[in-house]
Amino acid sequence: MELRVRYQKFFDQITVFFGTAIRFMLNALVIIISCALIAGVAKSGYDLFTSLHRPLEVLLQKMLLDIVFIVALVEITTTILGYLKDGYVQVRYIVDTVLIIMLNEVVSLWFRHGDLKEAIGISIIIATLAAVRISTIKFSERK
Repeated sequence: MELRVRYQKFFDQITVFFGTAIRFMLNALVIIISCALIAGVAKSGYDLFTSLHRPLEVLLQKMLLDIVFIVALVEITTTILGYLKDGYVQVRYIVDTVLIIMLNEVVSLWFRHGDLKEAIGISIIIATLAAVRISTIKFSERK
């Protein structure tokens, strides 16, 4: 038994419309993220300049959190550009993005001296993500 599309031309038009709409939205998102990246770098420079009179610990905390946020934006941009180029997203890109965001949570947990439950929860999530990342490398189709 073979499945046939009753209205092939209509189906093709819908497919082209949604594909074009998704690509347009992702291109707009890349532009927005690029603007956010430029603003983040400018804000980091401004924070560094205005925080020179504060203790070194506070200055380094702000800069570390700003840098991890910028790296997260770069990872999200990489994921979007990979989708626009290949037409699909590799699991590796998504896991890398989530790992960077979790790194931001770990750093902020260190600075606010969170409780043991939060640390254990974040550790379990990071260990699971690391296992998924290793398995995506080990069992990837392309070698």
